[in-house]
Amino acid sequence: MARACAVIGCKRPHRSQGYCAAHYQKRRLMAATGRLHAAWVEDAAPHTLPDVILPRGRRPKADAAPPAPKPPVSATPRMWVRKKGAAGADGASGPGAPTPAGQPSLASEQERAKATLQRWASEFRSGTRRG
Repeated sequence: MARACAVIGCKRPHRSQGYCAAHYQKRRLMAATGRLHAAWVEDAAPHTLPDVILPRGRRPKADAAPPAPKPPVSATPRMWVRKKGAAGADGASGPGAPTPAGQPSLASEQERAKATLQRWASEFRSGTRRG
């Protein structure tokens, strides 16, 4: 007669190191993940070891770092608006470019851009966009 599996209550014949094929794979899994039961030794005698029930799913990582905090969100949106014809003689435009005579100052440009943005936002929320 064939030698029985080392796990108590298992009726399958032993395949390797005293375990049936299913319990040998279970032993390999426990050894690979560092959860090998102390009683599950190699070449154990038939029907001498208790069955170990493993938890389903993945084990939570103990060394996982806490999630990084999200950067703070500013109350005012950051934007850059390029106006047609606002480029200087050297082709530069933006906050550092010199403003030609007769052009509105940077503060008024920012106010107009802010008002346009607010108008677009309200049109978007209401679902009516004028052209």
